[in-house]
Amino acid sequence: MLASSNKSGAIAGVLTSFLPVLDSLNDLQAKYGDDEFGKSYNALPGIMRQVFTDLGSAEYTIATGDAVDRSRMDAVESVYSEEYPTDTVIQPLASGWELQGNVIRPAQCVASLGPETAAPADEAPEEVAEEAE
Repeated sequence: MLASSNKSGAIAGVLTSFLPVLDSLNDLQAKYGDDEFGKSYNALPGIMRQVFTDLGSAEYTIATGDAVDRSRMDAVESVYSEEYPTDTVIQPLASGWELQGNVIRPAQCVASLGPETAAPADEAPEEVAEEAE
């Protein structure tokens, strides 16, 4: 995972284990953050992020229009787009995390397949006609 040291590998393992907890806290904050009871727990995601930072990790974000970098991003969905060229971020879904320049969790996004061309649809009837002969 990390090329730097056993200590870095151990830290990366711990952070990777706790990233789903941070995700859950963020989801709960979004859902119940305005609730009277939920307000008392709004600081938890920030505290956890600070601990991650203190351990030497950094959160990174991606934005709509960025080029898809497969070493730092997972395209969890790809769709055709007239607006965005191939391998461009259409919608960021989740931020990524890195430790000492090594990705421990890639960012997630919806990526563009580029415009949907009419050529494959035009070729299909010809192929059917050739098969019929």
